[in-house]
Amino acid sequence: ALDIIVADVDMPRMDGIELTKTIKADARYQKTPVILVTSLESTQDKIKGMEAGADAYIVKSSFDQQDLLKTIERLIG
Repeated sequence: ALDIIVADVDMPRMDGIELTKTIKADARYQKTPVILVTSLESTQDKIKGMEAGADAYIVKSSFDQQDLLKTIERLIG
């Protein structure tokens, strides 16, 4: 079983938004937290990620490892 999924939004074949929608549509993984990490920092991009079902949206330009670890702890702690 997966505890958490961390994915980039900008990926080949299936982007992180579609991946998140696919994960959240599968009953086996609906409750698995998804964190999207991306360079896309517009409010519109963040809204798309959250509407897809992401539990957190972290922008790479303001990435801080401690923030990621705190987010993971908050979601699965």
